[in-house]
Amino acid sequence: MKNSIVFVGGIHGVGKSTICKELASTYGLDYLSASEVLQWEKLNDDHTNKKVNDISETQKRLINGLQRIVNKNKTYILDGHYCLFDKLGQIQPIPVEVFSQIAPISLILILGDIADIKGRIEARDNVNYSYAQLETMQEREHDHANFLSHKLNIPLVIVKATDYTILKQTISQITAAR
Repeated sequence: MKNSIVFVGGIHGVGKSTICKELASTYGLDYLSASEVLQWEKLNDDHTNKKVNDISETQKRLINGLQRIVNKNKTYILDGHYCLFDKLGQIQPIPVEVFSQIAPISLILILGDIADIKGRIEARDNVNYSYAQLETMQEREHDHANFLSHKLNIPLVIVKATDYTILKQTISQITAAR
């Protein structure tokens, strides 16, 4: 999969899907959602439940799905997470090995206002996360994205959900290099 995936992460409700779809459309890239690739709906009857029973198994499904889908001659934007809630509601980082296998050309982390995120999740999924829980999740995603960037020597761009200028510049540079 080397040199074909831009990984865009952020917590549930930050606006990843909306942003990724817009960027993919603008720059002629293919959009992939990690949830769709690993077929989350087959693993969990309740799409609003963001707790993952077996993180290792879901990540294997993601890698297998990407191996089937990804064409090395195309560039993709993959919308996913740096951390997940496990079945007990604890925040767990996605293993380094998963990102090593995805081998993204760039990592992007989208950060958002926690109050806005909380409102979006409650409206969309009718699930109530505490402000502190979402804030901690966003901090852990930030820390893990930084760790992955250094560990795997992959560039990381951290942007606020409202700052499309930096996102567009980043994607523009990536597409120009293809």
